[in-house]
Amino acid sequence: MELSQYNMHAPNMVCICVDRMAEQEYSGEIWHQYSSVPVSFGTTVGLIQELDRLYDRWDFPQRSTNVRTFDPQAGRTPAEERERGRGQMDERRLNDRKGNIGTFLVRVKYRQNATWQGEVVWVEKNRKQYFRSALELLKLIDGALGETPDMENAAESS
Repeated sequence: MELSQYNMHAPNMVCICVDRMAEQEYSGEIWHQYSSVPVSFGTTVGLIQELDRLYDRWDFPQRSTNVRTFDPQAGRTPAEERERGRGQMDERRLNDRKGNIGTFLVRVKYRQNATWQGEVVWVEKNRKQYFRSALELLKLIDGALGETPDMENAAESS
């Protein structure tokens, strides 16, 4: 299956470029079509936090639940900070981005039950897999980066 067959023009498509991995933590950049500058992340948790912030700013996909926190003001994205605009970068250029260790095209379709559901494409192997939670997404990426059969086994079972 060619990368061109994937829905590259989805408004919430991101390209995760993993450049370094040490002690099960990875770092790299997140590219998306609304900016010509990447969002950097330094840890695995940082990756999830940055993606969640992007989705909140885009207000897409919308959250189905409110964030629980000890600080009632934390986790809220005021309407004036939300971005809904035209892409700054041609979405076709997302597939030109490559990480030193791995590259993943991620499309979160829903944010339900306090987590994410969507699809991920492991670019180097041209393999697509669906995920039902942010944790499952991380496990798929970990499996690909660790060259374990997790991604391949998951693909065979679907």
